[in-house]
Amino acid sequence: MTTETVNLQELQQSVHLILEKVMKLEQNIEEINDDLHQVRPEYLHKLNQIKKGKSLQFKDKSTFLHFLHHEL
Repeated sequence: MTTETVNLQELQQSVHLILEKVMKLEQNIEEINDDLHQVRPEYLHKLNQIKKGKSLQFKDKSTFLHFLHHEL
């Protein structure tokens, strides 16, 4: 019976460590996600203006950025 108890305790400790690591990973992922999806305040205003206007299409990112910096 003691061997089973020791094995169960080891299993419980292992599961606890895994849960801690998963929780840390989730927190890190959330932080990374928040950092990656920040939009500069000046772009927020310009993006809102685009949303109000007609639908626009751009052939590439540089064309969009040019529009964003010079047309609005």
